[in-house]
Amino acid sequence: MSNFIFALSLSVLMVIHSRRKKSLSSSGAAGAFVLGMATFSSSYAYFSVVLLTFFLASSKLTKFKADRKRLLETDYDKSSERTLMQVACNGLTGGIICGSLLGIYGWASELGILNRSWPISIIKFKKVPPGTNGGVSPLGLAASIGGGATVGLAGAIALAIQQPCHGLPWEIVALGGLAGLGGSLIDSILGATVQRTLYSDKRKMVVEDDKDATRISGWNILDNHQVNFVSSVLTSTICGVTAYYLH
Repeated sequence: MSNFIFALSLSVLMVIHSRRKKSLSSSGAAGAFVLGMATFSSSYAYFSVVLLTFFLASSKLTKFKADRKRLLETDYDKSSERTLMQVACNGLTGGIICGSLLGIYGWASELGILNRSWPISIIKFKKVPPGTNGGVSPLGLAASIGGGATVGLAGAIALAIQQPCHGLPWEIVALGGLAGLGGSLIDSILGATVQRTLYSDKRKMVVEDDKDATRISGWNILDNHQVNFVSSVLTSTICGVTAYYLH
């Protein structure tokens, strides 16, 4: 009963915070509530700390330098409020396995687009416009590693507090950093190949849909939500296997 009350309280607070900050839409907040209940109900503080760290940090990064992002992304205002589909595609796998070291590669897209120079296609090794699916940049890759390590550190501290006799498990921090980088690379490869990117010469920017836009990379096989879901499943699977054999 105490776990249920704890989960309910945190989930409600998370929803209220996300709606006030406009980081989640109504449907996204509903999805986050369900994800929160599934995660916060765990008897291990690790899962709760990891989810809260990721949620608060990613929400902050989404709004970071919003004015500049609006000049680079046509749908920034719409996409900055995560919907139920986005919450599910990025967090469903983590909720099911209570692992939540997923979706960290999303930090790369939030900061990578702010890189001063144009990103480079992960498969063509040529410069591409900011916002191009499959484009990577030093800032984006650093954000992936840093984001993953930050979430890993939060989890490691939670475990150290709950099980003080074992000390701080630094391998979780390292795994978090690698998960962030690996997830970002997987997402970029999928984005560059099976997700279409359209560019408007008139507007000089990547667009979602425009009759005058031309395809500059990828094929229209998966949309952004589907790419995120596939990336999260692959990342969690690889991390789980890695952790199992390194344990």
